[in-house]
Amino acid sequence: MEQDTIKIVKRTVGLLLLLAVAAGTAGVLLWFFGSPWAAAAAERDIQAYVQLSYPGRNLEIGKADYNLSIHGYQALVQDPLQQDGYFTVSVKDGQILSDSYETDVGEKGNTIRRMEQTYTQLVQKRLEELEWPAPINPVVRLDKSSTELVQLGMEFSQKGALVYHLMLEGTEFPPTLDGAVQLLGQVYAQMETAEYAFASYGVQLEKDGAAITVAQVLPSQIKGGNLARILQLALEGDSENGVYISIQTPPADQEGESTSADQ
Repeated sequence: MEQDTIKIVKRTVGLLLLLAVAAGTAGVLLWFFGSPWAAAAAERDIQAYVQLSYPGRNLEIGKADYNLSIHGYQALVQDPLQQDGYFTVSVKDGQILSDSYETDVGEKGNTIRRMEQTYTQLVQKRLEELEWPAPINPVVRLDKSSTELVQLGMEFSQKGALVYHLMLEGTEFPPTLDGAVQLLGQVYAQMETAEYAFASYGVQLEKDGAAITVAQVLPSQIKGGNLARILQLALEGDSENGVYISIQTPPADQEGESTSADQ
């Protein structure tokens, strides 16, 4: 009789341990991946929020997806009649965490990003026509002064009134002053041939712990043929030319970092 009792206790303890492990595993899975039930509830919460916040508008709400960074859910809300008229609403435990309408739609963030990405892709195609010792990635950014000219959903045109800047990034291209000068010269010539206009050029190169950053270089400074001297003067502290330059030596070199910026 006593042995039977011991066996029952052991089985009960074993079952409880299995249940605890299963519950813990389920909790971990829910923490990292969410659940269909919580997603459905989140969609209802977002639906109610959108109807209340944007009455009278025919907005379409997408599927709520789990977002690990907030341990909540987010859904894309789209105006089917307006290009770039989409934004994201996030919710957690029935509470709305964020609504990106103002940034993405009100401030035309979607349109600005689309045009920057479109221009970046055009530049990338042009750069692929050149032979580089290592990959170079272009990044096009709209000048802040041009944001007021942007209209939601407007079509992209590199020949319009908007002002753009071009930054070149590489992690294998030689991060030296001569390398930056060479890269800027070749890219500027290619952009001029393509009739792509940028208010300023820059490079960010890094390899084996060494790095160089050059920014705010005017097209005229590249075209003038004296860019190496201009960068050297900027490195020595001459801020009159408006160029920013920073050189980071490898960790083993104790010379450290030198910078010069237009104040």
